Amino acid sequence: MKNENLPEQINQTLEELWLLLETKERAYTNFRLNNQQYTLLTLIIRYPSSTPTELAEKMNITKSAISQQLVKMELEGYIYRKQHSEDKRTFSVELGEKGLLYKKEVEIFMQQIQEKYYASLSREELTNFLSALQKLTKVIDKL
Repeated sequence: MKNENLPEQINQTLEELWLLLETKERAYTNFRLNNQQYTLLTLIIRYPSSTPTELAEKMNITKSAISQQLVKMELEGYIYRKQHSEDKRTFSVELGEKGLLYKKEVEIFMQQIQEKYYASLSREELTNFLSALQKLTKVIDKL
């Protein structure tokens, strides 16, 4: 392993890991969503009561693109829009019945992944890995 290739190898490994997790999660949950919809549901789960503008900013896409996906997801029962009580012009996005089912299935899948982590790696290894990933995230965020 050449040192000058380490950053490239790290990036490739992270991409492969992400793709592997994404593929396994989709196979486990068996929902028929496109990439943007999967990402949106993940964001809605992590950041409840987000507005479409906040979601668009997090995904770095236009509010129009978000709105198109939200309409489809609302029709299919994954989400619903909740009007803010103070400002009637704005609304938040909440999980609908299918969205809650998706969340529950993802939680079960993540529990299985967590168990595999602890079965294969020590707490120290996991802690060191998390620390390194957090540092890499800060490095990349500064670009």
